[in-house]
Amino acid sequence: MPIDSAALDEYREVLGEEFAPFFIDLIETFFTSGPAYIQTMKDALAGNDAETFTRSAHTLKSNCKTFGAFEFAEKAFELEKLGSEKNLKATKKKLARLEKAYKQLVIDLEELRDSL
Repeated sequence: MPIDSAALDEYREVLGEEFAPFFIDLIETFFTSGPAYIQTMKDALAGNDAETFTRSAHTLKSNCKTFGAFEFAEKAFELEKLGSEKNLKATKKKLARLEKAYKQLVIDLEELRDSL
């Protein structure tokens, strides 16, 4: 999952010297919250809870956009849309692909964090 560095440039401009510590903190937080949102989505799928599923997918999507992880955010958006349509049956395979993509995103975010 590539990270769009142009998305980070605005933050660099606004935050200046605070950019690196701010983003390192965001990335570290995402390493905890990302799996929690995915697990919530799995639990919501198992419980046929479209509202919780949709809310978790939406939050995950929004968080990823902060990092410029637009491909991953698009996968989360697809799940959000299906959840909002209460079409949870169609989400199982897409959720598995999202979870796999999250593992790659972590690698990319680790590289970003280490470069800051």
